[in-house]
Amino acid sequence: MAKTKKLAPPQDYRLSERVGDATDTLLGAGRSVADLLPGAVGGARGVFGVASAALDDLSDEALIAALGLSAGMTIGLFLAGAPRAALALALIPTAFTMRAAMQRGVGPRSWWS
Repeated sequence: MAKTKKLAPPQDYRLSERVGDATDTLLGAGRSVADLLPGAVGGARGVFGVASAALDDLSDEALIAALGLSAGMTIGLFLAGAPRAALALALIPTAFTMRAAMQRGVGPRSWWS
């Protein structure tokens, strides 16, 4: 029967030091991300405002087309088995166009009449 050899850790192996270094690295990265977060939120708010204004400038027919395109892309990604993060990102333009359509009163009844 074969015997398994037990491997001894190296002599300079200090787990507590390595865990401390990894913790410090993670904390530093988290702080740098937290410092950038307010600027990213402000930039995203500006982009969403511009997108909302662009949707408001569209005609009813163009808004319906944009809604169909964004909803179709989202459904296609869902059926293709895309990751949840991709689906969440794809829902953003769909939600914006849906909100713009609902604010205008553009609905299924107005599509076929």
